[in-house]
Amino acid sequence: MAFFTDSFLNARRRELLQAVVSFKYQLNNTTWYQGTIESKEILGENIVIFAAVPSSGAADVVTGVRIYDQYGNLAGAQNIHLERTSLNVAVVRFTFPLVEKT
Repeated sequence: MAFFTDSFLNARRRELLQAVVSFKYQLNNTTWYQGTIESKEILGENIVIFAAVPSSGAADVVTGVRIYDQYGNLAGAQNIHLERTSLNVAVVRFTFPLVEKT
């Protein structure tokens, strides 16, 4: 039996969605760059965020991603390995389930 009500969890999903405001990505294990959050929404029990990683103009590897809250605090980070040619723009999808574990 779950402790939290659906309305309480829905409100926390909305708060989390509003709190995420910034996205950064790392190229070739070196410099961090500001990306763009293209969209964010609540789908069922998940917060889904799409962020754009523009082309650097050369072949590269996206090696890390970070999301920040409205206060500039790091909300989450992950190392990745996404190889690109000089022409590729990347769109990164984050899916965060916000559910009560019973």
